[in-house]
Amino acid sequence: MRAILLLLALAACAALFAGCESTFDKAAKARAAAGDVEQVVAVDMTQLGGITAEPLAVIPSADGLTAAVVVKVTAAPGTSVLWAPIEVTVLDAAGQEVGTNNIPGALPILIHLASTAGGTTAYYVNDQILLSGEPASATALVGGKAFAGTLLGDLSTTPVAVAADSDYGDSWTTTVTNTTSVRQEQIVVQVIVRDGDTIVGAGTANIDGLDPGASADVTGYFIGSSKGTIELFAPSSNAANGAGAPAPAAAGGVASTESSTVDATTDSSSEVPTMTLQIN
Repeated sequence: MRAILLLLALAACAALFAGCESTFDKAAKARAAAGDVEQVVAVDMTQLGGITAEPLAVIPSADGLTAAVVVKVTAAPGTSVLWAPIEVTVLDAAGQEVGTNNIPGALPILIHLASTAGGTTAYYVNDQILLSGEPASATALVGGKAFAGTLLGDLSTTPVAVAADSDYGDSWTTTVTNTTSVRQEQIVVQVIVRDGDTIVGAGTANIDGLDPGASADVTGYFIGSSKGTIELFAPSSNAANGAGAPAPAAAGGVASTESSTVDATTDSSSEVPTMTLQIN
């Protein structure tokens, strides 16, 4: 079913939006430039006990081809997760699937939740879900196993700078510093824009990796509006013992979105296998 959705959406783009370049298009170009990326293979996912995943917003892009989904993840006390597989399904008004992050060739950063400590709340943002219809709602689940080690806090970020872009709309930039004691791999930087209690915009960007104390500038683009209160998150993806996200090469390719990526050094942490998702 999902392969059919992918083909339908790509055909729609070719026929109806010739010459357009969506978030998905930019990501595809980045993947092509980076070389082959390992395809997601079949592993069944079930919801991990003690973790609640609540979609808060589905925001279609201006061209209607992609959507950003914001998910609130709550971990019960004593249940932490690290680099956990997450599946998001976008539904139309009739409850039919019109998009998912669970597609062949998905980048690891798009199908994993970086970290959430027990007794806390975190967010997962995906701004590259390809649509084959009009989105109305979403479902989400977090799989994998609870993590028993010591999780590290969010990385340091500077205030977001917003700039207009004639090609893609408003962009945002921040500087991320690895304030933890271990190298962080496949860092996902996320923004959420709120107008009062309503989420009106979102976006992501990523950094291949940062050694302790290293910094990198990163730029991403908003899906939806940039007007409102901007919240920025850069959760750690590796624990104190180095467990968590593998280096991009170990994940089957370079972890990059449409945004620029920076690797501050050539060092890498210990390689930890990632869990993949079910392709139907």
